[in-house]
Amino acid sequence: MSKLRILAALTVSTSLLLSGCASSDEPSAVEATTTTPSSGNIRTDDVQVALDALVDAGSVAAVAQVRDGEDSWSGAAGLVERDGTEPASADYPVRIASVTKAMVAAVVLQLVDEGKLELDQQVDELLPGLLPRPVTVRQLLDHTSGIPDYLVGFDSAEQIAARSADSVTDDELISQALAMPWPNDPGSTFAYSNTNYVLLGRIAADLDGKSIGQSLQDRIFDPLEMADTTYPTDAAIADNALHGYALENGTYTDVTDYDASIWSSGAAVVSTVGDMNTFFRALFDGTLIPQNLIDEMQVVSPSGYGLGLLLGGDACNPGSGELVFGNRGNGFGYRTFQFSSPDGGRQVSLAWTTAAPNPAADPLEQPATEALIAGLASTCPT
Repeated sequence: MSKLRILAALTVSTSLLLSGCASSDEPSAVEATTTTPSSGNIRTDDVQVALDALVDAGSVAAVAQVRDGEDSWSGAAGLVERDGTEPASADYPVRIASVTKAMVAAVVLQLVDEGKLELDQQVDELLPGLLPRPVTVRQLLDHTSGIPDYLVGFDSAEQIAARSADSVTDDELISQALAMPWPNDPGSTFAYSNTNYVLLGRIAADLDGKSIGQSLQDRIFDPLEMADTTYPTDAAIADNALHGYALENGTYTDVTDYDASIWSSGAAVVSTVGDMNTFFRALFDGTLIPQNLIDEMQVVSPSGYGLGLLLGGDACNPGSGELVFGNRGNGFGYRTFQFSSPDGGRQVSLAWTTAAPNPAADPLEQPATEALIAGLASTCPT
């Protein structure tokens, strides 16, 4: 498979998440049947070149970590902040946006494994009287619920910056969504909606007897020693965090300090590229959930989305149809990619710190995808 075709495979499978628009694809089972094994031989020159190119294209910083078996490599380009002099580091945290969804999905699936709920259980049994239509837990996880997305009104850097200090509750986010027209009937088609994961966070909190942030800490961050990962509910972010910038018409607006309540359990987590890799390896190697639930997560509809996971085409074994699984984050001033082989053996996490208000028209999308491809290709067996 040529580099262009690999890029197309990754872009097509993720394009629906750029704008959050609905897909006409009917949900049906598609799954990876093979995976390229780890060779423990990372070739990183092209990855560093791609990070440098991403900064040259306009991002203030770009960082990545590649893992192949027990071997790992981290790289960085650019600066911590645009007007500063400190070089960016892959060890510094960023807002990972919707990569959060895979972590929340893992908590939900742990609760499934513990017998506290079922994937095809009606949400009304768990949150009585909240939703006006019949929706299942599975439909929340794979964005086929039809529930409207509350996250609207952030169409420019000015609008994004103006709401940086706004604190909102999950009840307010859910109410805002339910006041909007439903784009689809439950179970009929894929339509990306952050509201799905706010509801999943509410369900997990009720069943676990603690906030979703505390469940993430207790069930994932602490056991996996993800020391640089947090679930903020306000504007807090580590002092050494890479600064995030909304880029519009050549103007960079610093949006690092942003109240995370607007993202809630759909996108609030702050982490590093290394911690993201740690999470996905533990997710796919059976540390966090059993294999039958890993298999459930990795069954995807033609839209390219599974249970909290996004699929992409692998850069190895051209023409074989092998897949990688992970997620992407489209945040305010931050963008992230994380993809792993289905068994978690080969991995790449990428973050960059400059984003256009409309991810679907972001000029940094192509150089970022090129960096992702370089990371995957660096782990292909020779």
